[in-house]
Amino acid sequence: MRIFLFGTGAVANDILMRIDKIPTDIEILGFIDNDSQKWGKIFWGKTVYAPNKLLDTEFDQIIVMSDIFFNMIKKDLIYWYGIDCGKIKDQKYLLKLLLTEKYKRTKDVEIQAILKYWDENEISVYNQYVQEEIEMHTVYLDRVENLPYILFEDKRMYFPYNYKFQEYNGRKVVTDITAEQQWSSPHLYIRGDIKIERGDVIADAGVQEGNFALRYIEKVSKAYLFECNKVWIKPLQKTFEKFKDKVILNNSFLGQFHGGMYSNLDTVIKGKLDFLKMDIEGAEVEALLGGKRVLLNNNVKCAICSYHKSEQQTAIEAILRYYGYETCVSDGYMVFYKDKNIYTSLDFRRGIVYAKKKEIGC
Repeated sequence: MRIFLFGTGAVANDILMRIDKIPTDIEILGFIDNDSQKWGKIFWGKTVYAPNKLLDTEFDQIIVMSDIFFNMIKKDLIYWYGIDCGKIKDQKYLLKLLLTEKYKRTKDVEIQAILKYWDENEISVYNQYVQEEIEMHTVYLDRVENLPYILFEDKRMYFPYNYKFQEYNGRKVVTDITAEQQWSSPHLYIRGDIKIERGDVIADAGVQEGNFALRYIEKVSKAYLFECNKVWIKPLQKTFEKFKDKVILNNSFLGQFHGGMYSNLDTVIKGKLDFLKMDIEGAEVEALLGGKRVLLNNNVKCAICSYHKSEQQTAIEAILRYYGYETCVSDGYMVFYKDKNIYTSLDFRRGIVYAKKKEIGC
């Protein structure tokens, strides 16, 4: 395969610095860049060309190394240079090529299934395990609070005013609220015995818009909500306003220690805890270390995200087993391309570690 890479900025440099080697069946013809001052110079051992180089060179694909500007660059390449849209790929395509090369002889049947899926589909975080969400939630505006909201299971779920909504037929919509919680998803929080019972005390770490906690809020007796991003606090307060007597909203980073911008489970949670959902962008290990008392003194049903970092699953399982819990993991693999280190690790990751002190029934 003969390819060009578009872009010689910090993103491209960071990705290439992490790649151990390019597969032998891929020939990088050079780099394309809009900056005329870079033309003719050498970048990672290859020449940087003006975009018009694409007009007199045979190539199979051009990979745009910037996700942020991908759509703009793609439109320009099609409009100004007549490049076939099927030849223009984003940086995830490069990751797909690297992963395919590394695992082409794997015996893992789940990875084999993903590689086969990639023969005709683009790489994604969930690949074949999660089908596109088709239910659309219309966005309304609470004019008193000046906050947008949707109706989620007959309850208002609020968003920040400047939230970037999708648009469909002239209306603002939300389409992906429950997509990752489909039964086949490797990101499924509720499975088997890891479920919420009536009267449970729950902790939702990494609330964001609050769809997980909102789904069960009428069923539980108390809910601890942890969200570090300040822009979500007012929307969350409005979303859970009718349930404020049993909701404790904590606006801080959840970690091992308590103080300043950080809090931990042992300090915030008083008394019992029955269910813990944790999705906090790679800080799960530190947060579990900060919940030693809570986890030792209770039999907590746990659904802990393990895909944000390489080897995070192993660390999470080790901590939970030390606390006396049995663990198992979600089915299927995720490809978390948002982790810039994935170009170094080139790994498939389990989405969730489940845990419970007695037999789990996974």
